[in-house]
Amino acid sequence: MRTARRPSCFFVPLFLLTLLVSCASKDDPGFTFAVVSDSHTGGTLETGKLVYKRLLEQINERRPDLLVHCGDWIVGPSYDRAGDATADTFLTYTAILDSAIAFYPVLGNHEGDYEDYTYSMDLYPDHFGSGGWYSFDHKRAHFFVIENNSDASDSTLRGYRTCRPNGGINTPGSPQRAWLDADLAGRPPDTRWTFGFGHRSYYGAEGYSGRKNVYEGRTGQDAICRVMEDAGVAVFFNGDQHCYTRSRAIRGGGPAQAGEPSTVYLTCGGAGGRINRGSKRKPPLAFPALHELPADTYETGFKDHYFFLLCRVTEDRFHADVIDTSGALLDSFTIKHPLAGR
Repeated sequence: MRTARRPSCFFVPLFLLTLLVSCASKDDPGFTFAVVSDSHTGGTLETGKLVYKRLLEQINERRPDLLVHCGDWIVGPSYDRAGDATADTFLTYTAILDSAIAFYPVLGNHEGDYEDYTYSMDLYPDHFGSGGWYSFDHKRAHFFVIENNSDASDSTLRGYRTCRPNGGINTPGSPQRAWLDADLAGRPPDTRWTFGFGHRSYYGAEGYSGRKNVYEGRTGQDAICRVMEDAGVAVFFNGDQHCYTRSRAIRGGGPAQAGEPSTVYLTCGGAGGRINRGSKRKPPLAFPALHELPADTYETGFKDHYFFLLCRVTEDRFHADVIDTSGALLDSFTIKHPLAGR
């Protein structure tokens, strides 16, 4: 094969090359991605389908590079009130997504309610072909997806008891933990940002969190949260609780000190499953349920809106907008990269 000859005028002085790289960094347009969770298609004909559809329309208007769904896509493999299989309903509505937007699914507890995830994993063989976890890279950002439903101490509760052990993300030496350790150690050398995705909430503040949070995952040298914090995972996204919760930057179960490796935990369960749960009880279930969280870890949240997250990533900044079905902005925050300006 003939090799093209390099022009003799191709030489660029080192100082000019450095200047060009610097300018490119300052003008870096970055990329965007969206996050939803708990669409529960098929469970509520009036809300689940219509909310998920409207959120996808909002996402299409903004044209992010990719969309991650943090689990509970469906209620189960049964039929909804319209007579449609819920998985068929979910796939039909997800097909509304612009074909230019890549779709990445996460396994929720409802995906485990039939055939121990086999049914749901078979819907996305390219992602779950080798297990309930996977990773990918996009423009100097590393994304990893874990299955964190099945190794919690409360997995025998109603609605969770069918989530059989699927790798044990919070168990050192388990197949999934070994995979994640290797995955984080093998990130491309030019990786600037790392983002994690799972279904269960480590820092959710809804009133029922006490029986569903994976407490074991928060603290201790071998806890999954500590693994992520040590690895510099900027944000961990999850669903399960049908609300929005944003933690402060966390390390070791409490607020991180300036300069420490830390992670922000976001609960994003607002894509169609029933919200405002517990509001009709006497007395109503409180939100946020701060007595169930470590001190000073909660930042903000709500449980009375459907929503999605639109995230923009540049070289030095991560910015997230929380947007409801009408397009209204509900929350907004920015994380500065630890190496920004260096």
